[in-house]
Amino acid sequence: MANYGSSFWKKTPFLKLLLSMMVGILVQWRFQLSIKSLTILFSIAFVSLASFFVIPFFNRFRLAVVNGLFTSLLFFSFGALLAWQKDIRNNKEWLGNFYQPKSGLIVTIDEPPVEKTKSIKANTTVQYLLQNDSAIPVKGKIIVYFKKDSALNLQYGTQLIFKKSLQEIKNSGNPGGFDYRQYSLFQGITHQVYLKPEEFEILETKNQSWFRNFIYDTRQKVLNILRTNIPSKKELGLAEALLIGYKDDLEQSLVQSYTNTGVVHIIAISGLHLGLIYWLLSMLFKPLQKEKRPDGYGQF
Repeated sequence: MANYGSSFWKKTPFLKLLLSMMVGILVQWRFQLSIKSLTILFSIAFVSLASFFVIPFFNRFRLAVVNGLFTSLLFFSFGALLAWQKDIRNNKEWLGNFYQPKSGLIVTIDEPPVEKTKSIKANTTVQYLLQNDSAIPVKGKIIVYFKKDSALNLQYGTQLIFKKSLQEIKNSGNPGGFDYRQYSLFQGITHQVYLKPEEFEILETKNQSWFRNFIYDTRQKVLNILRTNIPSKKELGLAEALLIGYKDDLEQSLVQSYTNTGVVHIIAISGLHLGLIYWLLSMLFKPLQKEKRPDGYGQF
């Protein structure tokens, strides 16, 4: 059994590196190590590995274990650095570094708003904070909830200006409940706000791209087909998530059940994503396909 395990790791050395990087990502999200500490770890591992090249070739085998440890440390710190860089809160231009309760905001709606039970939800990107008659460019995303009768004319690319205090996204308080705060943070979303009709203005300018317009229009056509043919809301939400990755109609209880059983990735990786990956791989490896000869033998 030991020999089988040893043989497996020798045949798949990339798994060790992948596991080290994954551990680094998880540790960084859990403990929020400082960039200084991560840089020191990465530098130590890099310099140590580089020094192995000046050691006589046969002596490297004696230090194979040490070499493996520093290699794991290198990928661990690299994964942690990636997680640190992806955390919007570590960006110097993050809106949380400049925001004040009396600040005005200019935001752009990132995708078509979604109708909820008592409101309409829109994911938006904050472009400017308005303070002391000046516009400060910032980075970050917030969720804006509109009263239903005030958001009927809103669409992808619409720009809004408002001056209302933001609220940090928090969990419900149930220790075993879905970690909505972390889920939002993974998408770069840190705040939310509820706006009544008199609390915002729609700007004349729009921030759109034809490609994203095409994507959203196509998605809406597919959603209309699914909603016409699947009457049950629970099955409809699951079908939308699995086929095209649309998760706004998923029931929260269903998501929590998938999370508790450890199969939430089934929802995250939709059939459309798999189809795109298959198409991309087919295009990349098409030159390697064998051409058939008339006599039945293949050649490259």
